[in-house]
Amino acid sequence: MNQCCMNKGNIYIVKEYNPQPKNKDGTIHWFLYRWDDGKKGVRRLVKCLKCGRYYLVQEYHLHKFSPYKDVLYSDWYSVESEKQADHWNRVYTGMQLELEKTPVWKTEDGGEHE
Repeated sequence: MNQCCMNKGNIYIVKEYNPQPKNKDGTIHWFLYRWDDGKKGVRRLVKCLKCGRYYLVQEYHLHKFSPYKDVLYSDWYSVESEKQADHWNRVYTGMQLELEKTPVWKTEDGGEHE
């Protein structure tokens, strides 16, 4: 991950994905994280305005438990294009993405990258 991508001012949100993908009958297909109830998870495609790299970002927000920390976990996965991000979003549950892909940047408890 380039240094420029770690500066929030350089990051542009291209799109936000539905945290509760639905089956054809309208029932919920899956949630983003294994512990998520579908209300706090967020997945979005972002792009660095400096270098043009794309990232599929998966986050879990913890609004009700802590007034000080907005994001509990944030995992950034490098993707080649919007098309690849759309594909990953469609086929990987949060748990599968965590287990099968390696994030290029990860934060926990609202902290800095590891």
